[in-house]
Amino acid sequence: MARTVVIEPAAIRRHWRLVVPLAVCGAVILASAAWSGTAAAGTMPPRKELRRAINDIRTAYGVGIVRGSSALRGIALSHSWDMLRRDYFAHTSPTGSTLTYRIQRSGFVRGYSWQAGETLAWGTGTHTSAKATAGAWLKSPEHRAIMLSPAYRWVGIGRECGRFLGYTHACVWTADFVIRW
Repeated sequence: MARTVVIEPAAIRRHWRLVVPLAVCGAVILASAAWSGTAAAGTMPPRKELRRAINDIRTAYGVGIVRGSSALRGIALSHSWDMLRRDYFAHTSPTGSTLTYRIQRSGFVRGYSWQAGETLAWGTGTHTSAKATAGAWLKSPEHRAIMLSPAYRWVGIGRECGRFLGYTHACVWTADFVIRW
């Protein structure tokens, strides 16, 4: 059974002052939501930009893509943060934490045989971008070998920015590549 609601003209006049501001407010909220959704969709976190740059290079060289792993991202991010905070640049931390230790501790390889490689980078200005970082790794034989290895199927990427080795606004990158079987 359908229900019909009849609105009297007097009721419309009485509520008109409430309806117009609500309609305007609703339009502003919708426009704001649409704009912020578009802006958010147009930006990509630097770690995802780097994974995309790595995969673009791997694809150009006929190598399969690497997938992101949140467990590996966590250890890569932690290592980048540790290097920035302690002001060093190395695969082994001053406390002795190695790539092997970090990956085992992440739980990502528990119950698997595995192999890993790590690439590090840091820079300032235009050298902090994902594209510049991937390009620099491509020019280095050791980093290129890791980045283009068809064995690696997973990657975790971390980036931290701040004061580093006497430079302000520097960014430190860590990419941990892994295959497990």
